[in-house]
Amino acid sequence: MKYYIYLSLFIISALIVYSQPKIEVLEGTNLDFGEMLSGAKIDKKLTIKNRGKDTLNIQSVQASCGCTAALLSANVIPPGNTGSLSIGFDSKGFDGKVHKTVTIYSNDTSKSQLLITFTANITSVLKFDPQLIYFQNLTLDTTVTMKLKVRNNTNESVEIVYFDHKIQGLQIDIMQRKLMPNEITELFLKYIPTSQGISQGEIIVNTKNKKQPKIPLRFFAYVK
Repeated sequence: MKYYIYLSLFIISALIVYSQPKIEVLEGTNLDFGEMLSGAKIDKKLTIKNRGKDTLNIQSVQASCGCTAALLSANVIPPGNTGSLSIGFDSKGFDGKVHKTVTIYSNDTSKSQLLITFTANITSVLKFDPQLIYFQNLTLDTTVTMKLKVRNNTNESVEIVYFDHKIQGLQIDIMQRKLMPNEITELFLKYIPTSQGISQGEIIVNTKNKKQPKIPLRFFAYVK
């Protein structure tokens, strides 16, 4: 008697497993976008397939900081059918190797949280040190200065034409505008705060380089 009970339970369990939805990303769950110039954007479309025998329900899609993810099709995928997922990434403000994730939550009990990972190596024509201009605990009667190193990160000459920004009270000067490969110069900043609170923005470094004519440099200041 017990044998038939166990056999029945086994058959029922097998049927349940067999009839479950099964999620699969046809392009794979580990993506490498290779080398990207800072400021470049990626919009990758992935295909989600239901290889199971029951309807696949996509409950939600969540992306890690710095990237976006959204379903382009319905969140209900019948057996054997496919849906589309868009992954976006803006490399502005990133440097070096980046690792981002997108998680798909579904009713596939074997993969209820399917993790998609992608990597990219972010490079820039010019390398700034430090990469962020940051002033803190300033007062309105304060004048502060900062010096940044700027290195030509390419194997050809790069000429800096001008700096563009909308940050009040900020003055910029540079020691040398044309840099040979791997050559380093210095950028001089002088900042006189004009209002209290948080001030942030971007300095756009305009160059004659065709691959990256505009290079963003982030600015942040806090005035008490």
